[in-house]
Amino acid sequence: MTWEFYEVWAEDDDGHEELVETTKSRTEALTLAKKALEEGEYASTVIYQENPDGDLITIERFYAD
Repeated sequence: MTWEFYEVWAEDDDGHEELVETTKSRTEALTLAKKALEEGEYASTVIYQENPDGDLITIERFYAD
């Protein structure tokens, strides 16, 4: 069994970062990141995956249109 852990972070126009959610599902992380942008209060979102050493690796970043 493989352990997976994702963090979804959002950043506003002023550069303030906020944790949106954590999840064990990559699909859910993608959905959460896109939904946070659609709500219109963030300039970008980023998904991080925790590796076996506990470090966070950037998986994908999304930007508002």
